[in-house]
Amino acid sequence: MFTVRSFDEVTSTNDLVKRALEAGEPEGLVVRASKQTGGYGRQGRTWTSPEGGLYASFLLRPCVSQAELPTLSLVVALAVRRALAALADPSQSRFVQVKWPNDVVYAPPAALRQDQYSNASESRAAFNKLCGISLEAHAGGICVGIGINVVAPVEDAPVRMDKNRVAYVTEIAPAISSLDTKGALDVVFEAELSALQTLYQQWLREGFASFVELYNQHAALQGQQIIVEDRIGNILGQGCVTGIDNAGQLVLRNDRGEEVHIASGEAHVVPCM
Repeated sequence: MFTVRSFDEVTSTNDLVKRALEAGEPEGLVVRASKQTGGYGRQGRTWTSPEGGLYASFLLRPCVSQAELPTLSLVVALAVRRALAALADPSQSRFVQVKWPNDVVYAPPAALRQDQYSNASESRAAFNKLCGISLEAHAGGICVGIGINVVAPVEDAPVRMDKNRVAYVTEIAPAISSLDTKGALDVVFEAELSALQTLYQQWLREGFASFVELYNQHAALQGQQIIVEDRIGNILGQGCVTGIDNAGQLVLRNDRGEEVHIASGEAHVVPCM
């Protein structure tokens, strides 16, 4: 179902897909680039996108209800997780997990340690980030942007300007670590396309309810004590993660035993004291 257009360098693959949406192009266009000079992720956050990462944006026109649309990003995360887990060493694949709402992370137990920041009140447990996902409604369709950290860049440049550590697919997938950069990117891209096509079609047929059990099975936050904040740091909820619901909302149990459903926000694990 996908038609791929590849570029050596673009400002942003998302921008090219949004122009294609404005031009009325059909579902299935994928814009892939080796490097982005003005890439951005969820909520418009700036990304540096050096060579070695897999940067692709997808033009989709799903015929689903407005209530179902927000769950697409969770399905995309599951598809990327499936692709990367299949490539990973069998001893590491179970640690490739989805982190609500829009990330795929490498989360062995050792990764859940307290970060040290200059301000102790800002301490958070972090994950090793493999992939970030953005989703934008635009011109009657959807632009899904996916950035996967495949090969560590030659230059010392972080892929994301936030508190998450960066992990690379080649660190957990010996089968592709021996390939050159192009070969490794191509293998990951083909796995991504295959998994996304399968899960996207299932989502169109069955909705997100059919994914809830799978998502909870591979959720990095499951059973964790967390705090959820909005973009400017206001607390939206705090408690133990019990799962997600059929609407893709994060479900917490707070210290009063109440169940709280959260539709959006930034989730941070609260380190045990």
